[in-house]
Amino acid sequence: MIWKSLLIGIIIGTAVSVGNYYYLRWTLKKHEDRSPKESLSAVMNCYINRFFINFLTIFLVYYFGREIWMLAGTGLGLIVMKNVSIIQEYKESKKHPWKKKGSS
Repeated sequence: MIWKSLLIGIIIGTAVSVGNYYYLRWTLKKHEDRSPKESLSAVMNCYINRFFINFLTIFLVYYFGREIWMLAGTGLGLIVMKNVSIIQEYKESKKHPWKKKGSS
């Protein structure tokens, strides 16, 4: 029963984390041709929205799940995309170590 609750929490947290990741990518792509001030404002709003989405997810899992293992799994799932994006950036930097980040 513990593993089942933990797995359900990880699935819920990962789903929300993936959604947050694509929401941030969409925001960055949408505002890449605007002024830096507008882009910064949009990205800050995106991060604030993501914070509230994560908080709401944890609250709903706590309220409806009522199991500490499901809550712990959700927390683990919410940090999964951070680790995946770090690994992706590391692999990308190893492909072209001589290129700088902004150059084509």
